[in-house]
Amino acid sequence: MRAITGIRNVRVCPSPHQHDLRQARRRRQGVPVILISRIIIEGFRSIRQAVIEPLADFTSLAGLNNSGKSNVLRALNAFFNDETDPGQLVDVDTDFYRPDLRKKRRKRIRVELTFNLPDQFRFRKGLEGVQQILGGQTFSIAKEWVRGPVLPTYFLNGSVLELQDRQRLNQFLQLIKYRYVPNRVLPTELIRNEHRSLRDVLVRRLAQRAKSNGKAFAAIRDTSTRMIASLTRRFQEACPGEGTVSLATPTSWHDLAFAFGYRLARGGIEIEDAAQGSGIQSLLMLETLYLIDRDYFQQFGWRQAAIWGIEEPESSLHSSLEARVASYLASVATDQKSRLQVLCTTHSDLVIQYSGRSLLVTHDGKESKFESLDDPRTALDRLSTAGVSRWVHPILFWPLDPIVLVEGPFDREFLEEAFKHIRPRGSVRVVDLAALDPSSGDGGVERMRQYVKENASAIRSRRAGAPIIVVLDWDAASKAEHFSKLVNAASVYKVLAWPSSALNPRAGESFRGVERAHSDRVFEEAIRRGAHIGRKAATSENPGEYIVQAPDYRAVKRILAEITREGLTSDDLNHARPFIERLLQEAAAV
Repeated sequence: MRAITGIRNVRVCPSPHQHDLRQARRRRQGVPVILISRIIIEGFRSIRQAVIEPLADFTSLAGLNNSGKSNVLRALNAFFNDETDPGQLVDVDTDFYRPDLRKKRRKRIRVELTFNLPDQFRFRKGLEGVQQILGGQTFSIAKEWVRGPVLPTYFLNGSVLELQDRQRLNQFLQLIKYRYVPNRVLPTELIRNEHRSLRDVLVRRLAQRAKSNGKAFAAIRDTSTRMIASLTRRFQEACPGEGTVSLATPTSWHDLAFAFGYRLARGGIEIEDAAQGSGIQSLLMLETLYLIDRDYFQQFGWRQAAIWGIEEPESSLHSSLEARVASYLASVATDQKSRLQVLCTTHSDLVIQYSGRSLLVTHDGKESKFESLDDPRTALDRLSTAGVSRWVHPILFWPLDPIVLVEGPFDREFLEEAFKHIRPRGSVRVVDLAALDPSSGDGGVERMRQYVKENASAIRSRRAGAPIIVVLDWDAASKAEHFSKLVNAASVYKVLAWPSSALNPRAGESFRGVERAHSDRVFEEAIRRGAHIGRKAATSENPGEYIVQAPDYRAVKRILAEITREGLTSDDLNHARPFIERLLQEAAAV
């Protein structure tokens, strides 16, 4: 959330009661889990010292080969699992930033994480002491390894801890599952290694469904089918023509000590997962890990969150499947119910497009450097220049998602907030013109027209299920027909304008653009905060009207945007709801 500056009106701070209501509204709407917001690494492999922040629910680390991207994931593995690579414990002599130093020289490796526990994070009974020592929802934990001692030293908020408190921190860390998935891992082997967890998921869901032997194995089969229903649906969308997916489950008590695998059926013939291509195996692996981790939260209860560190999830995938995997990782990371945060290394422009935050990783010949990139367009411009990934036309970003193109950032923020209440079935991206074309300045309908006209060929290249939908403000509705003729491709290009029926009848025409769609509550709150909004007296024919003078409009607009960012209620959308529902229908997303 960006800070608002340059408002000449005095801001009135909300009362504690209003703050509580706002926080409760946020919890109801759900926000993605960003469990760790900062990583500090010192003296580990290619990293002499690095502060990596901010992190998102889905963060991509992009850079050339051997720049040090994977060392971030290995540092996290050391922190959570005391391993750098699977089965390889931390070794200060070999894992230190300067392994060439003589053994008598002091070597120290330190990994520090800043945690921000979400409201839904729960401490089970018996961990009251753990919760007490942490002291709140935001805190930092560090582990430090030196030559000699087998166990690392623990720090909480910068203070070293004694043995009893170290044990309590370990109890907290056991509530979080960190999965490190190296690029060279064989997906089917990982699935086999997780067979016990997968079997536990099935048994928990099976519960008491079957009493007799015959019914028991039918229940196992039926339950397994329902358990992977979403996996099957997404797999068929990503790999059309590959057939159906089923779990290889036992058919007798003799088979009950089974190791799980998948079978893919095509043309009536079932083929084991190990015989499939590496791309299909990778997709099944990610779905399996998500199924297991999500089920722990929903069914078992003691594990509270998961963090995935995945190396190059795009490996061995054709372009459309690569887009599916990138979109899938974004969807599970942004789903509050999954309680999952994802970090991955990548060279893929598609992974970068779908990630919430990208970091450029470089190596200057001595150490790894990390630079946070604010948005996908900036990230891809920088990364293509550095030779990391290919350049992609911004209008072709997010190839699987409909894109709603609006004039300015205030329009984008209003629709993004509205989509939290009027939820689309799938992902819908809202983009303002400046995000696609920084030279557009403050946007405006004429600059929008020029951009669409100049990039018509790129728009026509989008896939039919992911159209560009241009949304014009109500005061530009007369230009909708002209806009529609700019691109002759009805399946991928649509134009809508805010109708007068979707505006607040009490907001006068002195309010331009989406501001007229705000509710009375938002206008009154803006007035309370010092916005120069007037009220025309009510008459028998007019219930009264909110008005604003031209010199005050920019400041008023910023205050209205500030209120929008803090959260709208469902009632605030009563006027705009019919138009937003139509917009989502045009996007084929409801």
